[in-house]
Amino acid sequence: KQWYQRRVAITAGLQDIVSDHTGTFYNDAYLIDDIDVEDDETLTSSGWSKEIAQEKYRIWKKNIPEESVTLYKIFGQFDTVSAVEFYNAQVNDQYRSTWDKSVSSLYVVDNITNNREIVYWATKFPFPLQDRDYVFERSHLLDENTSTIEIASRSITHKSKPELPKFVRVCKYGSKLVIRADKDIYQKGMSYCLTYYDDFGMPIPNQVKDRLANTKIPEFLDKVHDAAVFLGSTGKLYVPYPASPLSQRK
Repeated sequence: KQWYQRRVAITAGLQDIVSDHTGTFYNDAYLIDDIDVEDDETLTSSGWSKEIAQEKYRIWKKNIPEESVTLYKIFGQFDTVSAVEFYNAQVNDQYRSTWDKSVSSLYVVDNITNNREIVYWATKFPFPLQDRDYVFERSHLLDENTSTIEIASRSITHKSKPELPKFVRVCKYGSKLVIRADKDIYQKGMSYCLTYYDDFGMPIPNQVKDRLANTKIPEFLDKVHDAAVFLGSTGKLYVPYPASPLSQRK
């Protein structure tokens, strides 16, 4: 029998790290928009252009020259996993370290509230690129009325995680994953919208970025699906508390 457990902070009563701790701050404005339903007219009028249209994935792109970043938005669906299973595959950092071979290190640095934490993530890049690492705030939102789960991440400078010579610190990073159940978050069948931007910390031609996004992201999401299938088979899954999403705090 499956059981579901609410995500809870390890230590209760922690202060808001960002506002109350010296040496911890957001690196940039959160550039993610609120479009999470695939409507061609809405996306096109908002500056998005379609890059790939396949049955499983649709990838859109938007350039923001003044910020020197490119945003990508991926729409897709799976009928073999539930929204809760897909969510767990995204936030079970310990298990991800086993199936995602690009991960060097991935763990929670600090818990802020039940639905917010600071995460450290070091990832391997192909030669000749230097490996990258990230420090970001991750928040979780469950909307029970719409059977939707949201995960939002935003790069941050944290006093306990200084830059290391071995890695290029990615200081401009943001993402939002909206997982929408077809019927119920515990039943098979869900769709998603993933929006993200990622400044590699060095000049990389746009065509190279596009090729990486158009190939690596669908490949990664297939692996997330497989991880979700496995986690669902364990019968032990976490469900986020309903809370205000990070994306509403600019």
